[in-house]
Amino acid sequence: MTVRAIRLDFLHPGGSGSRFGPWLLLIGALAALAAVSYQSHLGREVSQRESHVSALRGMSSRSLPALSEQDQDTPEVRDQLKKANAVLQSMNVPWGELFSAIESAEDGNVALLAVQPDPRSRSVLLGGEARSLPAVFAYMARLERTGRLRDVVLMGHELKTKEPGQPVAFTLSAGWREGR
Repeated sequence: MTVRAIRLDFLHPGGSGSRFGPWLLLIGALAALAAVSYQSHLGREVSQRESHVSALRGMSSRSLPALSEQDQDTPEVRDQLKKANAVLQSMNVPWGELFSAIESAEDGNVALLAVQPDPRSRSVLLGGEARSLPAVFAYMARLERTGRLRDVVLMGHELKTKEPGQPVAFTLSAGWREGR
């Protein structure tokens, strides 16, 4: 029996995987670099969008100034300024707060049909129908408890005897508080 000599070469390892190793390492490094670059891009985009959202929130919460008349303005310009100021006042109504307060007081016994805010007096008229007059009074109490509406007053009511269930049509007036 002959024993073959074992050849050990530690300087030049053999095998088919050794020539692809550097290429795989380069491809892995490039993929890692691309991932880091993409993550950086996404981070910048997220911060830009967050600043845009905070700017929009700031714009929605600020009130718009009224336009003032000048001595040299013509009557037509003064009329246009009055109309523009009326639009600015309606834009200054805290619609989100107002609607959330009204919606939080709803139940199945009252159907709200009209909401008419008056920005000058910071009041709102609410029109609707209820199953009964006690349901109207309970709705008024819930509106007061929202904390956004105050001085809720029943302006008028009418029992509709010719309709099924004889609902009560009502009109309420309330003032609103801002920023609570």
